[in-house]
Amino acid sequence: MKSGFESHLYVQTAVVYMYGSCGRLIDAHRVFDEMPERNSISWNVLISGFAKWDQPVVAHILLEKMVARTVVSWTAVIDGYTRMNRVDEAFGLFRRMVADDAILPSEVTILTIIPAVSSLGDVNICQSVHCYVEKRGFNASDIRVLNSIIDSYAKCGCANSAWMVFFETPAERRNLVTWTSIISAFAMHGMGKEALENFNKMENSGLQPNRVTFLSILSACSHGGLVKEGLMFFEKMDAHYKIEPDIKHYGSLIDLLGRAGRLEEAENVALEVPCDISNDVIWRTLLGACSFHGDVKRAERVTTKILEREKGYGGDYVLMSNIMAGVGRYGDAKKLRELMDQRYASKAGGSAEEPELVHLKAVLHGLGGSKTTCNQAGV
Repeated sequence: MKSGFESHLYVQTAVVYMYGSCGRLIDAHRVFDEMPERNSISWNVLISGFAKWDQPVVAHILLEKMVARTVVSWTAVIDGYTRMNRVDEAFGLFRRMVADDAILPSEVTILTIIPAVSSLGDVNICQSVHCYVEKRGFNASDIRVLNSIIDSYAKCGCANSAWMVFFETPAERRNLVTWTSIISAFAMHGMGKEALENFNKMENSGLQPNRVTFLSILSACSHGGLVKEGLMFFEKMDAHYKIEPDIKHYGSLIDLLGRAGRLEEAENVALEVPCDISNDVIWRTLLGACSFHGDVKRAERVTTKILEREKGYGGDYVLMSNIMAGVGRYGDAKKLRELMDQRYASKAGGSAEEPELVHLKAVLHGLGGSKTTCNQAGV
């Protein structure tokens, strides 16, 4: 402003962009309002700023005020609604853009709307969007669109359609995301052997898997009961591809072992997770496996471990209570339920060793051998 650029269209638009990128939306709007002249780029910059910072409603209001809406402004608002999981609004805007404003979507618009279609879970809508992108030639011009269509079919419950899109994609066009998408699709539907076959084909094509690919194949092994193969892939990550496992990979491995009833191995893996990446999801995954297989002793250890890390939440108490009830320890189960009520009636933000948590640990450790009957518990 001191340099005399307060009325310069492109400089002021850049200032709006600067404020919007930093999340200073009120300042961005103020500069926009004070601009003596605006163009479609100015509008798009402001709308994109609000959409980016999870304000799709404001972005939508601004869109409606535009005299000459563009594909960029429509796409920004659609993206804002999609990221906030307001998929009905996102898809409704997409239809309005094409039908009412007669604006043709770009590849970016398609890539923005497909996640909304996936969230809707309606395979008919997925097929409609697929047909539309075929007619417009997006499949032939942008492999990212094809990859998104594969993923969307899988999330809409149609693995066969996902496979057909993949199969009809020329081998030379398939990239790592394409292969990972079909492996993930098979993983979602418990088709472990198909996922393994395509992982091997991907390697034979010369492509190297990344973290996401390994996460997909580990998930496929877990849901398909392929324990030996899952362990082999987990070891292969570091030994062959020098990819250090993160918390999600460890979680998938524990889930794999837990589903197979190999709880001792799962617990050992949980204990070996590096401290800098370990979190309670790991232990809760193991607790769920203990619940499924009725391993009370191990569940007690795991619950104690969770409580050592944090105060826990209601689900931990309920799950442990159910485990005890499942083996006839109704008295202990009842006490856990009572402690849960006390815990959530108490003041938030207390110390990790507040009285009810000390009492809970006493239940887990001191009452470990209790065989309380239904009559004793008053059930």
